[in-house]
Amino acid sequence: MRQNQQLPRISISIVAGFLIVLALMISLAVVGLRYISEANARLKDIVENNNLKTALATDMQSALRERALSMHAMSILTDPFDKEAEMERFYGYGSVYLSARERLEQLPLSRQERETLSRISALMGESNPEVLAVMEMGLAGNDQEIFDRIRNKALPKQRKIADEVSALIRLQHELTDAAIRRADSSYAEVRSLMIALGSSAVLVGLLVTFYVSRRAGLQAKQLTTQALYDSLTGLPNRSLLRDRIEQAIAHARRSNRPFCIAMMDLNRFKEVNDTLGHNVGDELLREVSRRLRKIMRAEDTVARMGGDEFVLVLQGLGKDGIPAFARKLHSALETAFFWGSQRIDISASTGIALFPSHAEDASSLIRYADIAMYMAKRSGRDYALYSPDQEQVNRDRLSLKSQLREAIQSGQLTLHYQPKIDHRTCQVTGVEALARWNHPEKGMLAPDSFIPLAEEAGLIEEVTHWVLKTAIAQLAALHAGGHRLTMGVNLSARNLHEIELPGTVATLLAANGVAPQYLTLEITESAVMFNPADAVSILGKLDRMGVILAIDDFGTGYSSLAHLRQLPVDEIKIDKSFVIDMEQNENDAVIVRSIIDLAHNLGLKAVAEGVDTRDAWDTLTILGCDCSQGYYLCKPLPQESLLSWLDDSAALSMAALQPARGAASS
Repeated sequence: MRQNQQLPRISISIVAGFLIVLALMISLAVVGLRYISEANARLKDIVENNNLKTALATDMQSALRERALSMHAMSILTDPFDKEAEMERFYGYGSVYLSARERLEQLPLSRQERETLSRISALMGESNPEVLAVMEMGLAGNDQEIFDRIRNKALPKQRKIADEVSALIRLQHELTDAAIRRADSSYAEVRSLMIALGSSAVLVGLLVTFYVSRRAGLQAKQLTTQALYDSLTGLPNRSLLRDRIEQAIAHARRSNRPFCIAMMDLNRFKEVNDTLGHNVGDELLREVSRRLRKIMRAEDTVARMGGDEFVLVLQGLGKDGIPAFARKLHSALETAFFWGSQRIDISASTGIALFPSHAEDASSLIRYADIAMYMAKRSGRDYALYSPDQEQVNRDRLSLKSQLREAIQSGQLTLHYQPKIDHRTCQVTGVEALARWNHPEKGMLAPDSFIPLAEEAGLIEEVTHWVLKTAIAQLAALHAGGHRLTMGVNLSARNLHEIELPGTVATLLAANGVAPQYLTLEITESAVMFNPADAVSILGKLDRMGVILAIDDFGTGYSSLAHLRQLPVDEIKIDKSFVIDMEQNENDAVIVRSIIDLAHNLGLKAVAEGVDTRDAWDTLTILGCDCSQGYYLCKPLPQESLLSWLDDSAALSMAALQPARGAASS
């Protein structure tokens, strides 16, 4: 009977205990979540606010840098219109600076931040009269005096302002770090409180404590990750990269060891985005990030600067170790990337700057690595090491780029023509149009000096259309003079995405009275393979018109037989790098023979480039090559010289190519 009476009491005790535990759990959850919510809200607000302040300060810094570049540009530009355009850009960057500063002043700022902003404003007030005077002198054309005033007056003041803006950015980074530390401290207090309450709730309370504590840590980690890491790749972002470089500088000074900064840019990444879409581009960036992580040591850093630019901080790596690192980097990227059935070959251009040989601060190291990266891209090499003379090359590049549009409009571009010779008949069958820039100061510039600049400036379509128009008009003149030759014109990758291209070609041919079969359009494998579907569509329309289509530089790009069979091409042009070395390199000779056999098996003509010796001509004749071009046969000629050569010298030159009697049987 007593036991029966105790059962309700035990049940009541269990229920009461459960209710107590439940109450403790509820209290634990409410208190813990409230504290965590408040801490998260504070941290999120601080991080977002400081990120905005850092972004505005960075905009100020970029505007100041661009204004300084405008001063330099004003001192080297000669065209009044370019100078006026540069002056407009100068004032535009001033507006960007003022807008960023005004927005920054409206945000809640610490005493130190306001003091720094006040110093910046004071320095700007002091320097503006001098800077404006320099720009006005630039419009007047006082070049030497501009150089002197920039060096002696304007730049020192600009550096002081830049130093103060850099100090402001560092201060904002320090405030963000302090906020994160305070939040971490708050999370620690919350964990202690939850553990104290949870100890009375036994197992259930401990589980709740563990859960809430874990959630708090994850949220804190997530916010920290958002502030310091790139959301797409998970790599350190600009903010964390600068901190890592500063750490590397401090470590290098303590250990008296060098380190280097490598700036890497993916080649033709924009074409991937434009032709295959941003989803493919994003996945390509993630794959590159994974490959870079695999080759980096624990003490190194790989970060994403934005777009397709990556920065590598390589501890303890000096000049002697750079070639081995470059080979390692090339090996990591040479394996093709696949998106479904679409193959994408990855390559990169890398610029390298050394500490302390080239610079001893983070900003200069990054800038010098960026300059070296451009030099690598321009020269077609995998990497380039920074050297001071690259600064002048970079300035020359910017100067040429600014002059290119005027060159197109003022008729400074011209065409030279290189004949193509038939191996069987030793007769001239056609010519290839090659662009030249008759620069008023630098003389005749080859295509590799300005075509990449045209692509950067978005002028390549305009250049290509000018070449097409001029070449077809010259082709009509050749036919009128009795020379029934073909005319070859090179197309860029962007041309293969112009739906108007077939119509433009048809209009030019009709306007000049030229039959389509006399025009040969040359395209590279890589230009086609980034988006074969669009390329096949455009090329199919040109093929149905009767235009001859040729794959240029065959063997150096994708060389996909499956894709080649789908393309409506008529010729394969063997890249000159194989032809030049085939007499000394057996592998190149085998490649040339294989390409000729491949072309003939597919019913295509084989055309060789770079035939610079008689031995090369004879070897190609034996191998069954259809046509060749090169300096041994005839160098590229301007229009007047081509006509004279065709009328007076071609027959004699071609007669010399005939094999000696009995040579065929020997």
